[in-house]
Amino acid sequence: MKRWKRVRIFLALGVFAAAQAVGLFLLVRTVPAEKLTLSETTLTLKMDEGRRVVHAIEPERAQTRLIKYKVTAPDGIVAWVDEQNEMIVALAPGACQVKATLDGLEAVVDVTVLPETVIAGEWVAENGTALSIANDLSGTLDGAKLQWTRAAFTDGEVSNAYRYTKLVAADGTVLYYDRLTDSLRLDRKGAVMTLTRR
Repeated sequence: MKRWKRVRIFLALGVFAAAQAVGLFLLVRTVPAEKLTLSETTLTLKMDEGRRVVHAIEPERAQTRLIKYKVTAPDGIVAWVDEQNEMIVALAPGACQVKATLDGLEAVVDVTVLPETVIAGEWVAENGTALSIANDLSGTLDGAKLQWTRAAFTDGEVSNAYRYTKLVAADGTVLYYDRLTDSLRLDRKGAVMTLTRR
């Protein structure tokens, strides 16, 4: 019985010492941020494009909190911020300003979105399936003419809707453009394949 009592005392002392060490680490690490910067100050994007804009905080040992982003666009929604991937996403032609804030500090990116789409071009799958898309989203899939339209995602369809653009053709074929990998996933009547730029 005395042996278990000693074990409990040693465990309690160990937990106490560990808590003290963590507290000391947090005390040393917790300093206010003095400067916030972003990896870009101006961006020119094509529609549907996403560009990563990475933040930096000084000093390095400053306490890191959630950075908040705000998009200001005089002509409606032009771009948005995918905070999960630190990516500015182009949604419509125009200009806007993206502001990052942290504890009273701020950094700004001026964004211009061109009317052309980043998806336009020639794409090919490993099995030879060929896809061509123009800026007006018209194109061909294995020689058949198709017109694509942007579509909304259904609940649970993707984990992060700002990472992808969804295009749907009249015959039900669906394309998902992945902004992070610059690739397309084609879903054609249940047959799914990945396409890369030719």
